[in-house]
Amino acid sequence: MIVDRRLRSFGIGLTVVLLVLPVLMVSVVVAEDLNLPSTMVTIEVSDGVKSYFDTLLSNVPSGFDVENGTYAGWCVDVRTPMARSPAKHEILLYSSISPPGELAAEEWDMVNYILNHKQGNAQDVQQAIWYFVHMDGGYTPTRTVAWAIVNDTLANGEGFMPVYGEAVGVICYPAIMFPSEEVQISIIEVTCPVIPELQPTGIALLLLMATTVIALTAGKGRQIRRKTYQ
Repeated sequence: MIVDRRLRSFGIGLTVVLLVLPVLMVSVVVAEDLNLPSTMVTIEVSDGVKSYFDTLLSNVPSGFDVENGTYAGWCVDVRTPMARSPAKHEILLYSSISPPGELAAEEWDMVNYILNHKQGNAQDVQQAIWYFVHMDGGYTPTRTVAWAIVNDTLANGEGFMPVYGEAVGVICYPAIMFPSEEVQISIIEVTCPVIPELQPTGIALLLLMATTVIALTAGKGRQIRRKTYQ
């Protein structure tokens, strides 16, 4: 009976380990691996409902992690206007994980946290984004939910890195600034497409070792029990 109980416990423990192990073994590749075109592409923006902009991306070559189509877009420059569709704007795309030099000081980790932890409506999210992007000298939200997003982000967003399946802010950087029609810097949301790589972590290895010890102990106990009966 003692051996049977040990074997049952071992079986339950092994089942739990086998269920949890794949999760523990995942070492996720972050958004730095986004494959974006280095040539100019075109955007048209219109006022969004679930996002500040609906941004239509076109003239995107094939083979990249973005493609022609409409993306959720956000303003990151309060001081500069953006002409709406049918106006077209030529832009360069940069990952917010590796932004161009003049934008490197912005708090993109906070912005990416917001994109993945939205509350309220598009205006709430937009005001929270403006709070953390300082190219315009700073912004003070006027909405209660926007402040809730800001406080959550201050508490949890530092160092945030989007992973597989999460939203990554991709910067739409104007290639040409027209004298009569300024084009602001904006971002679009792109789902991180990088597939996780499986690598055993320290915790997973410890669990495997623990399972082995349990198995050996149970096996030894069974052998001793059998000898006793003989």
